[in-house]
Amino acid sequence: MASGNSDRNEKFAAKKSKPIAQGDMKKMVSVQKARYLAYEQPSKEVEASLHLTQTRLKEHALKSYSEPSRKTQDPEQEKQAKVIGQLKAAEARSRIRLMRFRFQCMRAQELKHLIACQPTARDAIRLEVFLPSRPDTGIYKDSLDRVQRERVEELLEDGFGLLTNRIP
Repeated sequence: MASGNSDRNEKFAAKKSKPIAQGDMKKMVSVQKARYLAYEQPSKEVEASLHLTQTRLKEHALKSYSEPSRKTQDPEQEKQAKVIGQLKAAEARSRIRLMRFRFQCMRAQELKHLIACQPTARDAIRLEVFLPSRPDTGIYKDSLDRVQRERVEELLEDGFGLLTNRIP
């Protein structure tokens, strides 16, 4: 079992199955060459530059982690920064609202134009019904009271039509 743990701790190193001659390497397509070279051991220069880059990244991470990210401001500056942020957010909301309104108006104009260009009145009405110029966003409340709701449910549950069929 101890040998299994030591195998896990070792770093995986991919190995090539067989070496390829330099002439065959030049004949390869660039994609095949890149796949083959992906398993090649990097040169000493590349390994050195990789090591330098890794150490530089570690130092940068440690330095940025150890330094405080923000200096403390006095309370007046914090209030002012908060107010400025709220104003910017309000302006952004206003811009978005205006942009939505412009889009809805342009869409409505396009649909009115499409409806007006229909060859027959029937086609125009059909298009107007299926493509409303303004989307219905209204929340509809239930217009039936409790007694009416019970009556509708009773009629819907009548599978044989006994409540609605008239016998002559």
